Amino acid sequence: MGNLTYLFLILIWSLPIIVIQWLVGPDILLKRWKVLLPGIVLPTLYLTVVDAIALGAHTWTINPTQSLNMFIPVIHVPIEEATFFLCTNTMIVQGLIFLWSPEIRQRMRALILMARRGPKRRDSDSGE
Repeated sequence: MGNLTYLFLILIWSLPIIVIQWLVGPDILLKRWKVLLPGIVLPTLYLTVVDAIALGAHTWTINPTQSLNMFIPVIHVPIEEATFFLCTNTMIVQGLIFLWSPEIRQRMRALILMARRGPKRRDSDSGE
């Protein structure tokens, strides 16, 4: 994978969860966009800036052979690091919105019941 390793692993780890969250409750997430956006953006910015400080102090390093070597201007943080923070915060904030949402509880109950019962059969499917 070479220089795509970090980015690939981050996206493989996070995107399935983010996509499932958007498939299950896009209306819930969009209705709460005033919580969703700052809840994702502010911690992402904070963690990226703190990461820039740690990278600048050589607290840790990023292996350049597994990185795209593309950096956020001014703070010089690899794109993969910011992507990691963005994806992590997205999963957490969306999960918390769902946790506090009565609508999602109803949907989850319905999905669980449907999974237990199997798909409903139509009269034409029953052979009658």
